[in-house]
Amino acid sequence: MITRLFITLLILSIPMADAEEQAVEYLYKPALADRQELLLDRILVHARNGEYGHALTLSQSLLEETDSFRLDSPSVFGQVLVNHGIIQSAAGEYDLGLPLVDSGLAHMERTTNPFSKSLINGLMAKGLTQIAMGKHEEAEDSFRRVQHIMHRQDGVYAAEQIPVIDWLTKTSLKRGSLTAADREQRFSLRVSEKVYGAESVELLPVLSRLGAYFASRGSTISVLAEMDLRLQRDMLFKSSVDSYLRAVAIIEQNFGENDLRLVQPLRGLANARMLQITNRKYAEEALVRSLSIVEANPDSDLTDRAQALVDLGDLYTITSDQRASAIYLRAWDLLQASAESQSLANAFFETPLRLFPRETPILYLNRRPDATERGEPLFVELGYNVNTMGKVTGVKVLEKNVPNEQVRLLRHNLKSARYRPRILDAEIQDTEGLSLYQSYEIYNRFDPLADVDQASGEGLEGELGEETTDETEPGESGTSDGPVAAET
Repeated sequence: MITRLFITLLILSIPMADAEEQAVEYLYKPALADRQELLLDRILVHARNGEYGHALTLSQSLLEETDSFRLDSPSVFGQVLVNHGIIQSAAGEYDLGLPLVDSGLAHMERTTNPFSKSLINGLMAKGLTQIAMGKHEEAEDSFRRVQHIMHRQDGVYAAEQIPVIDWLTKTSLKRGSLTAADREQRFSLRVSEKVYGAESVELLPVLSRLGAYFASRGSTISVLAEMDLRLQRDMLFKSSVDSYLRAVAIIEQNFGENDLRLVQPLRGLANARMLQITNRKYAEEALVRSLSIVEANPDSDLTDRAQALVDLGDLYTITSDQRASAIYLRAWDLLQASAESQSLANAFFETPLRLFPRETPILYLNRRPDATERGEPLFVELGYNVNTMGKVTGVKVLEKNVPNEQVRLLRHNLKSARYRPRILDAEIQDTEGLSLYQSYEIYNRFDPLADVDQASGEGLEGELGEETTDETEPGESGTSDGPVAAET
């Protein structure tokens, strides 16, 4: 089943700042008298430095000084009022900030065309505040209106809408509407191609982001799912792989076949193949090429070479390939050159690192065990060892208060896990006495006494691969890569 973990992973594949931090970038700079403009400049500096208390004090003064603009220049006063609301929201006072932004927009709309681009900053700030408040449907409406304005003014493929599309993707993910999120991301590619050109170097970060997104998205569907979902899974991974391969081709065409820029999309390609599970053999090809590029390039540093080795070693560990040990030791030896690099070696190898499957911070039960009290933490704590091949041995239950069936599932999951082993004094070590603490929460959509907030939709997002569908094309209606470790 899809838990909040899957949604979080998908959201993280869209690299954006927190909503309230991003809202500060939409502060207005209205035309004011000289003294008032100096005050506004100070407000903007404090706000962008995160000094919200100072910014609010000055902003309140500016509001009082421009109060006469309510009637004489409502658009200017509206911008000052929106700014005050943005700063309130950035300071975490969402309930105070959102009404101020709404009121400011209302003042602006008294004398402004409803499709004026001057409304965009206020509407973006409104949507970002709504996201911070968990009002995802309302946020989507705000972002959609921004997109309408951009389409009306600059056409369906307006370049300025790309960050708006990313926020629309995020609201769709938050609502559990994965198919809608997929469409938004595909539309962002079409827009980027129109803006930059299908083979442009400027397209590289877009392709990298889409590759990461679709790989994470594909990993939310089990390889054991029903046929139609498996076909969808294959299409998602194909989109991911195609994005990375396009990035590789663009770099090769513009910079050559041994350019260091190739390392990032090759790592992403390997990660996608690992997540796909059924095509892991192609992951090795990508990582071997990445390593050869790094080792042959005089501009690469020791850290680049060590990371490329560790990536390949992780792949071999996950696939139970005995070559992993030699690769890890090569990386270890390489990092003994200086005190600084030795610190990096410790970061890589000081303790076993779980590679596959990733740990799940919270698992869910559909009812509270009879022997536990409401509000009591639900958990299983397991003890285990990791051998030199990165395999788990000696799994035992230390403590638990969840049903035995859940304990068996967790033990099976841990036994199948793969870890990057510990290295000490140039020798790969067995590691004993490790422990895993797994938390559980209750989710039962039919139980009003469940421990999670069901009204907000938090908790279990639905059956694996189950999605909300929406047939509207976003463009027509007007509307990072991590380590190679995979996840089932």
